[in-house]
Amino acid sequence: MLCRNFQRIIAFAKKRAFYWVQRSTGWGINKRLEVQLRNKADKFVAQKDVEEVDQVATQLVESFDFSDPARFSLIRDDIYQRFIVLEDGTESDDFGRKGRWIPRGCRVFFDHSEDVYIKVFDEFFCTKGEGRFLPFALKKGVYNFLCPALAYLIVDSHEHLRGYAIRSGRVLSPYDFERYVAVALKDAVCEVTRRSGLYFYDLTYHNAILRGDEISLIDLESVLPLSWYGKDMAFSMRMIQQIDIGYPIQREFHSPSWYAKYIEELIAVPSDAGDKNLH
Repeated sequence: MLCRNFQRIIAFAKKRAFYWVQRSTGWGINKRLEVQLRNKADKFVAQKDVEEVDQVATQLVESFDFSDPARFSLIRDDIYQRFIVLEDGTESDDFGRKGRWIPRGCRVFFDHSEDVYIKVFDEFFCTKGEGRFLPFALKKGVYNFLCPALAYLIVDSHEHLRGYAIRSGRVLSPYDFERYVAVALKDAVCEVTRRSGLYFYDLTYHNAILRGDEISLIDLESVLPLSWYGKDMAFSMRMIQQIDIGYPIQREFHSPSWYAKYIEELIAVPSDAGDKNLH
């Protein structure tokens, strides 16, 4: 454990050192790209509010053979916990309910033949789990502008969303994120939030990539309605029929402070933007 903590400290120190080198020298920052991104964002913001949603190709989850090592490599196996209410349950959740915790989560594979990363959820993830509002985000066009690297969606035989594929790219550094997202694309991110009524609670550098001359978000399921922002445990209990994870997901906010400030200003003005179709 001590060795692992030491390794984490070293990794953090290296990351911070690289950040300050980039910030003080501008090393690695493509100023031409920065201008292009800002111009694209300005053009997007200037458009009138539209409901048209880009059509995204779909593939059946049953059509993939992820056991084929020649094509697929398992990159990450994320296991979360789903709470099942049982009268004779021996465990409890944050709400004091009795029951049992069972595994739930997603897997990320790299498809060598198509150069895409495929994230596959279990059957509960986008119905009552952490990805509950991803289908709404897709319908509202949240990622039309912010995720050009989206290759296709994955559905099951019942047409329930089970994942998505992202074309490969380079994950941003913290300073890349500041220049390309927090500056160049800031207005577009805020405008998407305003139009959709959904906010990104994990808008961070490791959830964005550079692919060619485009910046793309890659963690698409980390969205919640604006009406959920900053709510307490009692609110989560009232919403238990929508997200059953057993803890208030809205307290998991890892996005930048400038974005939090914008959300707070936005929700201070009464509006039903996006909320009427989210419950």
